[in-house]
Amino acid sequence: MRRYSICDNCLGRVFANLLTGYSNKERGRFVKSVVAMLIDCGEKIEIDPSNIRDIKLRNLKVEAEKKKCYFCGDFFENKIEFLAKKIVEKLKEYDFSTFLIGTKLSGELKLKEEEMLDLINPEFYESIKSEINREIGKKVEAMTNKRMNREAPEVIVLVDLEKEVVSLNVKSLFIVGEYKKFVRNLPQATWYCQSCKGKGCENCKGTGLLYKSSVQMIIEKPILKVTKGKKSKIHAAGREDIDVRCLGWRPFVIEIVKPKVRKVELKKLEKEINKSKKIKVRLIKVVEDGSKLVKFLKSEKAEKTYLAEVVFEKQIDKNKLKLIDGLKNSVIYQKTPTRVLKRRSDRIRKKYVREIKWKLKNSKTLILKIRASSGLYVKELITGDEGRTKPSISEILNNKPIKVLLDVIKIHSDWKRMIGGR
Repeated sequence: MRRYSICDNCLGRVFANLLTGYSNKERGRFVKSVVAMLIDCGEKIEIDPSNIRDIKLRNLKVEAEKKKCYFCGDFFENKIEFLAKKIVEKLKEYDFSTFLIGTKLSGELKLKEEEMLDLINPEFYESIKSEINREIGKKVEAMTNKRMNREAPEVIVLVDLEKEVVSLNVKSLFIVGEYKKFVRNLPQATWYCQSCKGKGCENCKGTGLLYKSSVQMIIEKPILKVTKGKKSKIHAAGREDIDVRCLGWRPFVIEIVKPKVRKVELKKLEKEINKSKKIKVRLIKVVEDGSKLVKFLKSEKAEKTYLAEVVFEKQIDKNKLKLIDGLKNSVIYQKTPTRVLKRRSDRIRKKYVREIKWKLKNSKTLILKIRASSGLYVKELITGDEGRTKPSISEILNNKPIKVLLDVIKIHSDWKRMIGGR
């Protein structure tokens, strides 16, 4: 106060961690009032008189021009409401109930804060960024009737104070459900063309896609329409190969990025999605912390039960069929399958067959029901993958499979306990 003209907010911030239930502006006013009383009773205190120009003294007359605060340039007086209005305008198109303010300081505000810290003992000090965030937040709360939430805000508002530009980081909307896939040659996630990365080129005939449809695309279409979201991401408890049907319910989370509408009617969406003949879903609930469930689905080692119809090159030797029973509770050693070597490291995996049952359909066709540990490549368990999987059905029967039709019929996941059941 001796050297500079300082606003109530910046002065009060020096004492922010003293007293409770007061704003920094009120703290600054307290300090100025005490100093003014000391001066009014005759104490010789040298200060920039602009600091007490609006306080009426009984015994002295203080004449001083109004000056800008040296440390913030009257930011709290001139910019808080301006920026709050700008934020509210930006938020208008979004459905939300909680928010958080974050700011990027201008170069000048940073330098002035460093200068202030050099002048004082910062024991009770609060940073200018914290106060700006809080004061803007209080204004936005009053204007929108929404509340600030530091733990899990639905919208994070980012303000560049140098450029006075507002941007929004909108929390994704997570919907948890289960799906069945009734057709082959349909990927779980959207596959973009590798040549153009989704932009559209000659190779993909301008679609940007490697496959025209996917489980994700079918599920996302009505949800994106209702939520006005930017795009979706699908997270599931594993995935079946493109040519494998999934006839058991597979748990998934559909993440809607930057949704403008957060309140959705799941039954209506479910009905709309289920107009497709390729998949069926049941949408269970919207989850607040979808990231926890996604992490669980990705890390859970859920066993799966498969049904396979296998056509062999030669007639099946009936005398060898009973040897298949020996695979129950057996250890399977698998080198990375040749079909995925381009994208997976070549190593040996130790997996298990928990249960296996078989039925002869005709002289060359075998029906297999297999419950396997997570990560077991079931196709290779059947074909042997040229000796890279041992033991294998092909090896046991000494017969080469020429066609394998595979279905997932059950996923043994414990995911429902994460959301408290249905």
